[in-house]
Amino acid sequence: MATRSRRRAMIIGLILAGGLSSRMGEDKALMVIDGVTMLDRTAHTLRCMGAGLVAVSGSRPGGIPDRWPAAGPVGGMASAAEVLPDAELLVVPVDMPRMGSAVLLPLLTERRQRATRWAGHPLPMRLTLDATTRDALIGMMTLTGRDCSVTALQTRIGTTTLPLGGLDPILLANCNTPDEWREANA
Repeated sequence: MATRSRRRAMIIGLILAGGLSSRMGEDKALMVIDGVTMLDRTAHTLRCMGAGLVAVSGSRPGGIPDRWPAAGPVGGMASAAEVLPDAELLVVPVDMPRMGSAVLLPLLTERRQRATRWAGHPLPMRLTLDATTRDALIGMMTLTGRDCSVTALQTRIGTTTLPLGGLDPILLANCNTPDEWREANA
C-alpha cells in the first residue's frame, strides 16, 4: 500500500441530500434545529472544517441533480464527481444532527487510502476525488443493490476504517424516521 501525499488538497464538503425522505415523511434537509435547517447546519459544519466549497447532491435549488436518481448515495456522489474538481471530499448525509468536528477532523487527518470512514458507519467519509475515484463511481452506475452501495465503493477504492474508540456513537446517528429524529435531538 502506497502512502498518500500529506500535502493538503482543497477540501470540498458534499452533502448528500437527494433522498426522498419517505420514512421521515418530510424533507430531512429542511428539518429545523435551533432555528436552522439541517441543510444549512451541515453546510456550516463543513465550512468550519475548512471546506472552501460546499456542494449539495440532489435536485433542489443550487443542488447537483442526480444523473442516476435510483442509485442512492453512490449515484449522488457519481453525479457530483462529474462537476466537482479534484479535491478531498468530506461526504456527509444531511440527516446527522450531532455531527461536528469530533467526527470529521479524524477523517480529514487520516489519508493513507482513497477514503476514510468510522467503523460500522460508511458515512460520513473523506474521499479523494480524482480520475481513479471518478472511474470507480461511474463503473458502479451499472450495478444495483449492495453492489452499488457506499460500502462497495469503499471496498473498491481502498478505505481506512477508524475505530470508534472514545467517539460517542450518538455523534454518528442519522435520522430516517420521526422516532430517530426525536431520539437524536433529545
